[in-house]
Amino acid sequence: MAGTERTTGAVLTTILQGTGIQAAALNGKIFLLRESSQTQYYTISGFVKETNSNEAIIGASVYDPVTKKGTETNSYGFYSLQVPDTCQGVVFSHISYKPIFQHLPPPDEGQLDVHLETRGMLQTVVVNGEKEEVNSQPGFINMPVGYVSNFPALLGEKDVLKSLQLYPGASSSLESSSNLLIRGGAADQNLYLLDGVPLYHTGHLFGLFSIFNGDAVKDVSLYKDAFPARYGGRLSSVVDIRTKDGNMKEWHGSVTASPVSASALLEGPIVKDKSSVLLSVRRSLVDALYGQTYLKDYGKYYLYDVNFKLNQVINNKNRLYVSFYKGQDKMFIQSTNPVIQLFDDYNFDWSNITAAVKWTRVVNPRVFSNTTATYSRFYNLFTQNSIIPLTINDSLFVKGKGVSRIRDIAVRNETEYNVSNRQHISLGGGYTYHNFAPTAYHTNISAGEAAVRKAPIYYMSEVTAYAEDELSLFNDKLIVRPGLHFGALIQSSSFYASAQPRIMVRWQLPQSQFLQLSFAKMTQFVHQLTTPVINLPTDLWVPSTDNIKPEHAFSYSLSYQRQWSHDWRFNVNLYYKQLKDIVTTNTVLNIFDNSDLWEKKVIAGNGYNYGSEILLEKTQGKLTGVFSYTLSWAWRQFDRLNGGKMFPYKEDRRHNLSLAVKYRINEKWNLSASWKFASGAPFTLPTQIFPDFDWARNIQGYLDERYSPFSTFQVNYLPYIARLNNYRLNSVHHLDLGANLFLGSKRRFKHVISGGIYNIYNRSNPFIVSFDQFSYFAYDNVYPLQLYQYSLFRTLPYLSYTFKF
Repeated sequence: MAGTERTTGAVLTTILQGTGIQAAALNGKIFLLRESSQTQYYTISGFVKETNSNEAIIGASVYDPVTKKGTETNSYGFYSLQVPDTCQGVVFSHISYKPIFQHLPPPDEGQLDVHLETRGMLQTVVVNGEKEEVNSQPGFINMPVGYVSNFPALLGEKDVLKSLQLYPGASSSLESSSNLLIRGGAADQNLYLLDGVPLYHTGHLFGLFSIFNGDAVKDVSLYKDAFPARYGGRLSSVVDIRTKDGNMKEWHGSVTASPVSASALLEGPIVKDKSSVLLSVRRSLVDALYGQTYLKDYGKYYLYDVNFKLNQVINNKNRLYVSFYKGQDKMFIQSTNPVIQLFDDYNFDWSNITAAVKWTRVVNPRVFSNTTATYSRFYNLFTQNSIIPLTINDSLFVKGKGVSRIRDIAVRNETEYNVSNRQHISLGGGYTYHNFAPTAYHTNISAGEAAVRKAPIYYMSEVTAYAEDELSLFNDKLIVRPGLHFGALIQSSSFYASAQPRIMVRWQLPQSQFLQLSFAKMTQFVHQLTTPVINLPTDLWVPSTDNIKPEHAFSYSLSYQRQWSHDWRFNVNLYYKQLKDIVTTNTVLNIFDNSDLWEKKVIAGNGYNYGSEILLEKTQGKLTGVFSYTLSWAWRQFDRLNGGKMFPYKEDRRHNLSLAVKYRINEKWNLSASWKFASGAPFTLPTQIFPDFDWARNIQGYLDERYSPFSTFQVNYLPYIARLNNYRLNSVHHLDLGANLFLGSKRRFKHVISGGIYNIYNRSNPFIVSFDQFSYFAYDNVYPLQLYQYSLFRTLPYLSYTFKF
């Protein structure tokens, strides 16, 4: 009918009105589309695991290719993602595994577990069954244990903490030490978690090796800034280490031997796909192989580690983990030692014990809960038998014993709520019962009379709570993560509470570029009193009391990241950290002695750490590697030290540089090299030295601690120190080479041979430096007064063998 003509679009609009479908014309064609308001969403959730072992995969990507929305699996391999009811499938991927497109069943909020296979292109992954790709973001590093074997290692001991030192902002206090220092912070400012259990001492052999056995470790995460709200209690970093769950499909094991240690691992199912067990042991061989030959003049030493884990699947929503760790060090040095002549016999005996029971529960497809009960104990025994010469013909025998102990019992809960693909909420809390016995020192003399000094024992409670909300805005271009951590320390004589706000803002720019800003306040309720030279086990952990306040840090960071084709990664970080109420000790006093007066040895002050970091990393291909550089400053100020003026902290290293590369020749061979450089540590030298002819006798004729029986033959000297840390030691650098040979990759029994050379150009790096005048029992055997540098390692080859089945 004339005058009533309608366009095709108008007719379709009339017909489709109220159906939730709309018509659209594009390039001469008409499309029928569902209105976005009519789209229904439902939640898929489950676990992502390895095909061969049923081991949970941490950080796997779960992605809807249509809506371009995705998420990652958490520390237990769990994911939760909302998808439209029109979604046909989801992509599951991880850099070390083959990606898969999983077709989805009809809309249902049931559990969907997915298994991924390792990539065949990475031969070392096929041989070892371990991931070796690092996830590195500004302020965060996730390192699978397989990555640790990529590069040369001192004496062939693969160490996760030393591998972290390849990255910017992470260094060590001494050459080849596993003692981790983050952005100018002290060693006690790092929170170490082993399966969620806090550790107070992480070093074997005075820190040359860490207590984390690479056979048992699954992966390690390091947070330097942008701290998630669930973490608290330390100022500088969080090192979160997870052990392997155990193979649920079949039994496997390995044995590794080197000239310094031997280790063994056994894992397998108790009930297939329902429960598994893992047992790993490691022991040093130094005493067995060299104790009666090369080392008989030095003393005796040995260490061992035991890791155990039980993994029980109750049903598809509930799982139980039980883990246990014990590490032990024993060392004895006799005064008859001809290498380093001593007046005393020394015995050191220290150990870590941790245990944890975890219950993970999928409450519903959007809510995941983890409840953990933990036990942690650090025990340290120190004995000293001394012969103090009073005159040439008279001596006094002194026997001392020091005991230091920490015991924690804790329970906590962490809950994750996936509100939507744009919002993720985390919340939880916990309670810890602390039992501190900083040191109880016993001696057979005190002012001429027998005495026993009993140190006070501190019983206290620590309560924590946190909440965090992660928001994804502007089509996932902007991620904002505000959070709040609350901590309180409660004891009979004092109460401290701290609200610690956190925020992280991450903006995605074009061409895989990112900008990130973060702020975090951190509070530390425990402190470590350290010796000024080396990380000895005599370092004491003490709590905050009514006389000693908690330490605080205010951390700011700005970062830029760029990625190219998933092969190259580039980061630049700027950071600034303000420290308040940090503690140090009056090092003139003996830390272990006078244990009931240890609070008088603590001095409180402030500090500043700031600097910049650069990271360039190649993550895939035959040639992979990492280059990192850190320019940093660390300052401290104490009213009772250095005239109240600011001075460089002992861990201040102006320049830190690392370069490490690995080249995979073929499926059997790979070669690696690493070079590390660090500026010299600050060191205090006297500006003038005065002779002290009477060896510090006072007017009454008594002697102070500088008295020597050789005062008749040798002049004593008194130093005048104008300011602290006024000089720097020589820089530390070394080049290391390594190689790995993999045999039997397609057979049941596999073999790995690793070898290399540490410090190939024989650099003499300072390990301990002392400004002193040594004198022994022979009056004519007196060293001149001068600066002595002791180097521990020169050129040193290594070789290790691993058998796997």
